[in-house]
Amino acid sequence: MKFISKRKTWLGGLLAALLVMGGIGMAVAASTAKAPSNSVRAGRGIDEFGMTRAFFKGHSTSFTYTHGFWCDTHVRSTASSKCEGGQKWRHAPNKQHDPLYITVPLGFPVKPMNMDCPNGLICVDHPGTIDLRRIEPALKPLYPDLTDKQLRAALANFAVPGHQHFITDRNHGKAEWWDVRIVGVTDRAEYQKLNQHKSAAYLLKQVKAGKTTPVIPTNLFLFFGVK
Repeated sequence: MKFISKRKTWLGGLLAALLVMGGIGMAVAASTAKAPSNSVRAGRGIDEFGMTRAFFKGHSTSFTYTHGFWCDTHVRSTASSKCEGGQKWRHAPNKQHDPLYITVPLGFPVKPMNMDCPNGLICVDHPGTIDLRRIEPALKPLYPDLTDKQLRAALANFAVPGHQHFITDRNHGKAEWWDVRIVGVTDRAEYQKLNQHKSAAYLLKQVKAGKTTPVIPTNLFLFFGVK
């Protein structure tokens, strides 16, 4: 798997932080806990109506959701939502879609109300779980006390962590499907800079400069319109 072999170092740090944030310690007691998927069937979320905030070209804006999440079931996932991190979708729900970048703070706490989607809560029309097993080989050296079975069980149905939203356009205010892409941020000062700039262009510049993790693909799409 080229995605893992080329990025082993940063993926190890990313997943280690995610495991801590998700409450999965060395004892892996939480590995058997079941997070809600927020789905009605495989890869399809509950249709809800609501709003979250986001960043666009230096300003804060709002998303209005009207449909539940969509995860491409052609990509194998063991999460209850059938959503997958580390593997790009094969089939999109529509030809028209734009990227949605979500930044996940890693290794440092962020107050819940300072995030578009806080830890421990499922945002409107978002999945509650995601499968992160595709990145599991990078974690093995970091958790020598865990068996392969324990580690994979912890990642198989992982609770989606808190995050911020960044977009590159508004699609003229019309609702559409958005391709979710993850960026992990391990430095508090860098995380604050990203929130201050409120710009996907700046975020991608920092990704290219190695200030964050590379962009991690998913099979997840969200449906919303931008105010």
